[in-house]
Amino acid sequence: MRTIRILILFVGIIVSSTAYAQTFKASDLDGKWKRSDGMTISITGTAKFVEGSDALVIDVGNSGWPQSARMVAFKFRNLKHQGENKWLGVNYMHMPQSNYRKEDGKVDIIMADDKQSFRANGTTYTKQ
Repeated sequence: MRTIRILILFVGIIVSSTAYAQTFKASDLDGKWKRSDGMTISITGTAKFVEGSDALVIDVGNSGWPQSARMVAFKFRNLKHQGENKWLGVNYMHMPQSNYRKEDGKVDIIMADDKQSFRANGTTYTKQ
């Protein structure tokens, strides 16, 4: 009898954890996101654009990006959902000596289970 109770408890735990497993979709990345230095980005159309979506710089904060980058520059480009909680795109960086933005390799985005933050190449962005 004790074995049956333990088995029922074990099956119950597995079923309940499976029922609450988080599912992700491409559009989960859409929205406004802010990082600790105050840079805020806006991502839209991740589930709609075949070429991928872009992350427009809304506010530069203390990131080192110039105020002139607000609403015209992109932090990430061609963001595409890779499945589960992962997206891949192109990272851009600001070159202060020339006031130029250049491609800076790939960006791997991993979203947290609660969908309230993601990490992009080691930097955390939180949902606004």
